[in-house]
Amino acid sequence: MFENAKWITRKPWLEWRMPSYEELPPAPYLTKSFYIEKSVASATLNIVAYGQGAYFINGKRIPDSYLPTMHSLTDKTLVYNSYDITGDIKHGKNKLGVAIGNDFQTNHSNPYRGYVRMIAQLDITYKDGTAQQIVSNTSWKTADSPILFDMRRCGEKFDARLKINGWCDPDFDDSAWDNAFICKGLGGKFRKKIVEPIRIIRLIRGTEIEKGLFDFGTNTAGWARINVKGKSGNEIVIKYSERLTDDNKNVDQESITNGGSHKDQYIMEGNPDGEEWEQSFIYHGFRYVEVEGEYDEITVDAVVAFTDMPLTSSFSCDNDVINKIHHACINSIQTNCHDLMTDCPHREQNFWTGDAAASAEAITMSFDAYNMLSEWAEHFKDSQLDDGQLPCIVPPFGRAWEYLFATGPDWDSAIIHLPYYAYKYSGRREIVDTLWENMNRLLKYFESRTESRILNFGLGDWACFGKDGAMHKDMCPIEISDTCFYRIDALMMAEMAEATGRDSKPYLLLADEIKAEFRNKFIIDGKLTSDNDTAVSMSLFAGMYEKNEEQAEADRLAKHISDNGKRLFCGIHGVRTIFDMLTKFGYTQFAFDVVTDDKYPGYAASVKAGLDTLPETFNFASKDKSGFLSLNHHFFSHINAWFYKTLAGIRINGFGFEDVVIEPVFVEGINELTAESHGIKVSYNSKAVKVTSPYPFTFKQGGNTVSCQSGEYEFERQI
Repeated sequence: MFENAKWITRKPWLEWRMPSYEELPPAPYLTKSFYIEKSVASATLNIVAYGQGAYFINGKRIPDSYLPTMHSLTDKTLVYNSYDITGDIKHGKNKLGVAIGNDFQTNHSNPYRGYVRMIAQLDITYKDGTAQQIVSNTSWKTADSPILFDMRRCGEKFDARLKINGWCDPDFDDSAWDNAFICKGLGGKFRKKIVEPIRIIRLIRGTEIEKGLFDFGTNTAGWARINVKGKSGNEIVIKYSERLTDDNKNVDQESITNGGSHKDQYIMEGNPDGEEWEQSFIYHGFRYVEVEGEYDEITVDAVVAFTDMPLTSSFSCDNDVINKIHHACINSIQTNCHDLMTDCPHREQNFWTGDAAASAEAITMSFDAYNMLSEWAEHFKDSQLDDGQLPCIVPPFGRAWEYLFATGPDWDSAIIHLPYYAYKYSGRREIVDTLWENMNRLLKYFESRTESRILNFGLGDWACFGKDGAMHKDMCPIEISDTCFYRIDALMMAEMAEATGRDSKPYLLLADEIKAEFRNKFIIDGKLTSDNDTAVSMSLFAGMYEKNEEQAEADRLAKHISDNGKRLFCGIHGVRTIFDMLTKFGYTQFAFDVVTDDKYPGYAASVKAGLDTLPETFNFASKDKSGFLSLNHHFFSHINAWFYKTLAGIRINGFGFEDVVIEPVFVEGINELTAESHGIKVSYNSKAVKVTSPYPFTFKQGGNTVSCQSGEYEFERQI
């Protein structure tokens, strides 16, 4: 691919230093005119633009070219997009158009920063069997666009007075434009993008609640589309935020950090009929938009955009709190999926590995996430060092601190947990085969970090807080959570090895060795030395106890949570394991009561406060800035998997759907429920349980077991 194409840009890079944001040149336009005289059978455009691209054919945006560039380690891999534009090619004059924004390409934290550039190849096959290839080279024409500034995490500035009407229309005369400049490439091998494209999902008209302050009624991700009237030269600033100031008069951007401002700027041309504008290269996380500046009239729509990962689930019941928590989980996962899973859309937009590991089962139970996770698998391979170490963000945006901060068994285990759950909820083993050597290399790296089997170098139970509200206080001892992850990883590897015809014995032996070391150090007379909720639940989840010890420890866990008023003073590792362990040891009703108790802090408290996404910490109303105060993180979404596995009773043993068990657990607080995951449907009321499954399944209820073939069934509900 691209054998005959050249990397091109607007102008040569002559600066010895990286310019400040204020000195960055405008985003360039590049165009290529071509003439078609014969009937076209097919036309395929393969293209990649760094930092971020926007692609056009004959004056129209190519579908699925919103934020098309997949960030990668560019010296290893360049991910290109492929578009079928057969139906857009006309007889006669045609023109390709490309606009290129900065994204992270010119971000000062990127050691591989530099000018924006692109490479393209259009393959045309005619109905007479002949072919033509159009490639990027110096015949492309280029000029400055009206986009004076753009940067991810910041925003865009557009001067409509400089607008070039019809710049990529076939009849537009670009003869006075400069010819493109051939520049160096970025070094990596080309690979076609695997994950589904980012698409515009819907538009939401904003409600003006104060002068220039618009509420869209939901926390989402995307950007604003404005229709505005005003005088030429008037500049308006569009600020994005998840929350309002205490007086509800302005957006509150206090929690936006990491060098970003998340604001767009628009300078009006003064069209008396009004003018419409939306940004080209950036997305934001927001519920509210504040428009500052002078204008006569304005309407604002939220353009909701995220990776179109297929939703393969649904859930509803007669408990409104549970329904709202479910919606918050789905909303947080979707609005944090931009090619890969980010942490939050309103601030960092980083691909944190630990966040995804915590949400892995919730994501794969609710979505067909296989393509997204397969895309991520390739970046894990690129990002892993020879000794097995992984960065905490994959792919990293830099090449330094991501390998120093938050790298440990808890975050790094994502390279094992993501393929494990992708395989479990799809039955497709290719992702396991792709990463098998890398997963083993990680286990070797863990071994290099200890003289026993006890590990102690991870980030720990992130986003936990103490009873006084202080963040990361009274955290589970890191050597407990790290070593639990180590054993969980070994057991997952053994299970995947067995399923794929590999030898599981080395992993089972490793798991036994980890357990023995752990018990020698942390378990005395059958009791964990720590009474921290996360420590106990993770030890249960990792199988660190003997069978005759487990129930007493589960009892201790439940009592401790009860003594704390059914509140969870834990972080992402605790939430990932506590509810599953409470259910496993007979405390499902209690777990349900914890979820639905609306005392602050907790799940129910967040939806009671009006949140429709999951906060970064249950302590979301705190003014303690160490909590970061994001209102849209997905890493607490495992509760949604618990809804499906426990309340609906949909359980998959092993991988794929060869061993499906339906065993709903009925609780006080839900009388009616309907749920679906990957085509398996369960619904019940006070009298009956209905199951529809495309796979054979085992139905369990009240100690009775029924083996069923695929199809529709109705069972009398046993109370």
